[in-house]
Amino acid sequence: MSPVPNSAEFQLRPSFYYLSARLVLVIIASALIAALPLLIWVKIMGLLSLGLAARWLIVDYLGQSPETLIMLDASEDRWRLVSVLKALEALEAVETVETVETVETVELVLAPTQFATRYLVILYFKLPQGRQIVRVLPRDALSAPQHRLLRMVLIGRAFGS
Repeated sequence: MSPVPNSAEFQLRPSFYYLSARLVLVIIASALIAALPLLIWVKIMGLLSLGLAARWLIVDYLGQSPETLIMLDASEDRWRLVSVLKALEALEAVETVETVETVETVELVLAPTQFATRYLVILYFKLPQGRQIVRVLPRDALSAPQHRLLRMVLIGRAFGS
């Protein structure tokens, strides 16, 4: 096993696997609501709510922009998350649309426990304000070498090397 680097950069992209898993859960919930012996209006309300949830999941997936996760210092568990947020602004006419990019940078501290397997990595971060951020990274959210490196960093950190 090669040594774990002290700093690294990971290019995160939206995961189709994660979207698919969430949509499968919506489909299963829809099937359960349809199969349960409920009043028809309750079934309709439940299915409409799940339809809106599925629509929101798809719109959220399509609106995601790539992020960069930077490991600043492995020994101190200091990380940085850089997001490029794209917003469309309509200026004067309907035809005139300008894309505005905003770069958002968040300083993070890696929490003590993480989850890393060959196909999935779940990272738990803490903000300086004490809030927690969770990033679920299936294997399609990173390139194969970056996913392997991230797993190496987390496993090396767990065993103290």
